Amino acid sequence: MAQEERELQVRALDGRSTAVTLAAAASVRDLKAALRGSFPPAQISNSFHLLLKGAKLRLEAEIGNLVTGNGEFIVLVPFSRKSAQPSPVAMPAEEPSVNPPISQEVATGANSAWQDIMDDLSSIPNSPNADDASKDLYSSSIPCSGSYAEDGSTGKSPSTGCSRKRRKLCKENGNGSSDTPGVDGASKQPSMNKKSSFVRSAASSCHDKHPLGPAEMVEHLKKGLGKEGQIVHIEEIPCRRASYSELPRDLSEVMRKALESIGISRLYSHQSEAIQSSISGKHVAVATSTSSGKSLCYNIPVLESLSQDLMACALYIFPTKALAQDQLRTIVEMKKAFHTDINVSIYDGDTPREDRLWIRDNARLLITNPDMLHVSLLPCHSQFQRILSNLRYIVIDEAHSYKGVFGCHTALILRRLKRICSNIYGCHPTFTFCTATSANPREHVMELAKLDNVKLIQNDGSPCGSKYFLLWNPPLHMKKEGGSQGSLVTRRSRHDI
Repeated sequence: MAQEERELQVRALDGRSTAVTLAAAASVRDLKAALRGSFPPAQISNSFHLLLKGAKLRLEAEIGNLVTGNGEFIVLVPFSRKSAQPSPVAMPAEEPSVNPPISQEVATGANSAWQDIMDDLSSIPNSPNADDASKDLYSSSIPCSGSYAEDGSTGKSPSTGCSRKRRKLCKENGNGSSDTPGVDGASKQPSMNKKSSFVRSAASSCHDKHPLGPAEMVEHLKKGLGKEGQIVHIEEIPCRRASYSELPRDLSEVMRKALESIGISRLYSHQSEAIQSSISGKHVAVATSTSSGKSLCYNIPVLESLSQDLMACALYIFPTKALAQDQLRTIVEMKKAFHTDINVSIYDGDTPREDRLWIRDNARLLITNPDMLHVSLLPCHSQFQRILSNLRYIVIDEAHSYKGVFGCHTALILRRLKRICSNIYGCHPTFTFCTATSANPREHVMELAKLDNVKLIQNDGSPCGSKYFLLWNPPLHMKKEGGSQGSLVTRRSRHDI
């Protein structure tokens, strides 16, 4: 009977790939041997790991037991071993063992685990920071002697005195090194060379603190960090000038004074368009950029309606409690200019029970969230009869957050709210939606609230500076070390501006 064979796809980090066919009973060790004979990335790397789905393959694992799906492949990751060998240590003479002999299977597994540990340790880069940390750890374990000995008059411990005096010597020498007793100069020379190279690399990085414009910064990156072609694409979004509009003529004098109290004498074009549409009774979806003043698009028509009709009410729905608190502060600041008292209250899970009865009887602008609508307001809608029967506006901010499962649940809650308002209380409120990051805002809000027609406001009139988007592709270099060992080095640069 012919032996079963498997074909495995192997890919290197530089993108090159190959297909290897082996017997199902072959091991990962046989796969590595086959790659060394036919795959160039394996030939130039004396040591490498094979990874499948992020896990390193054991050398004794059988090819037939590897689970690979369609399009999955094994990754070849090269690494370098440390060339320095530890000094031989004289082993004591063997003594008769009192333990039972270890089985061959256990011994093989232990050797394999030890080999994996040593491979992982040898692949750790010998960074200057790690070298300095180990040197500090070693120097802290050296007992103090001579001038570093404990001072009986002070009673300080030797380790504390040593560390403080070493820091003092470092500052006096000015080169960041300290002459610690017990460490000869020959052993410190390699670390000093590494430290000096690290200082030179840090000095070569950019520390210029002069301000640069966007275009100047792009050119600076091209000539500096990106001189090897790391910047593969540049996209510029030009600046946008503000488009202003006068306050709508339909606004009352009280509303104009309220706007003046918060420093607003004119509106952006999209704000004026949204306000006029809401006042005329149209459902509105405002889809403009972040910080474009979308809150005024619904606060002005809502407060205008509540100030003229003392029975009118409004409902604000926010996805989070933090947004509700921010909007409460804004409305409280605006309504100070009104002569009539407009009670604004938050009704959520943090509202005390003793305050909920007062809110149901007195609040005219209710700020809540979809969960409270589902749990408290809609099941007990008769307790909110005063609000629901006089509801003029429903504001839904951050409409783009209502998607997925959360969006489906919210859509059903809004349908229940509309049905209760129309069928039980004969009220048909006007919806206002706000979003900043939706690709299809009009279609999204129409489906969310089951509306037949929504006016989309998306011509942003707020100012905006130019933006540059850079796609940066860090290079991967195969770098030879020591003439015979290869390692994959990802070049990283630190840019301090």
